[in-house]
Amino acid sequence: MSFDYKQRAATRIEDHPVGKLLDSLRMESAFYTSSVLTRPWGMEMPPMPNCMMYHLVLEGTAEFRVENTVFELQQGEFVLFPKGDGHILSDGQCKTITPLSELPINSVTERYETLAFGGDGEASRMVCGAMLFQHPLAIKLLGILPPYIKIQPGSRDAGGIVSSVAELLKSEAQNVSVGAEAVISRLADILVIAAMRQYLAELDDSQTGWLNALADDRIGKSLKLIHDQPDKHWSLEELATAVGMSRTSFAQQFKKLVGNTPMDYLTEWRMSLAYSSLQLTRDTVLAIALDIGYQSEAAFSRAFKKVIGKSPAEVRKDYQASTESTH
Repeated sequence: MSFDYKQRAATRIEDHPVGKLLDSLRMESAFYTSSVLTRPWGMEMPPMPNCMMYHLVLEGTAEFRVENTVFELQQGEFVLFPKGDGHILSDGQCKTITPLSELPINSVTERYETLAFGGDGEASRMVCGAMLFQHPLAIKLLGILPPYIKIQPGSRDAGGIVSSVAELLKSEAQNVSVGAEAVISRLADILVIAAMRQYLAELDDSQTGWLNALADDRIGKSLKLIHDQPDKHWSLEELATAVGMSRTSFAQQFKKLVGNTPMDYLTEWRMSLAYSSLQLTRDTVLAIALDIGYQSEAAFSRAFKKVIGKSPAEVRKDYQASTESTH
């Protein structure tokens, strides 16, 4: 019997809805920095909208301050800042905090950097970075994530992953060679997904909210239809028929699991797509409107401001100003 590799490659892999969601969230590297920090040292990371920032301690220790919280990372520990909140990291003693923009960063490639910073004291070695989410579902996901997620080597499933990846990252960071950027990028993706997966797996149903809807056979299918075809002029009747439910039962079950009506969700989903496009592309407002099913720029702009609270032009201007301030 011959091995049909084409059929095997086309076979869908069944996964938990959370796994499917994380797989759909395409991340783009903003930067990766391999750092050697010698006491005394202290630095400040500015807020980075739409970015997840992370730090992995390969050797030594580091203290973090985010809002009114202070915690320390030991060797092999990892922290993720899902919402891109600004924070301070230091040796725990240094009083002089240097902004990110003033650090003596050496650019190896466009996105891979090295940093040697501090005094003549004991050294800590870290890999730090930021990732940009381009999928609008991230907006909803970030709503249920905390300001930071800390992973220790001994913590459940993610702990073992962090330990293994940390050793690989340590080797790559110490011996920068051909392809190092690509390797570090993939390893960092694994760290981020492992951290989010562990956190989400530990939440109960009352905390996961709309994620439960993704697990429902029929409501999950309707969400996929909306996500995949946002430009289609869906009606409540069409969605209900597509998932084999009556109009009334579908509307009631959808609102129970998702939190709003199918038509309101469709509008919010379209606006989420538009929000991302305004920030991450140079497409005109009219082109974005047409892509998500609106026939005129005026109609789209009215709907967008009603949902987002700002006009398309304001969102694009604010994002451009925030990205310029981090450079």
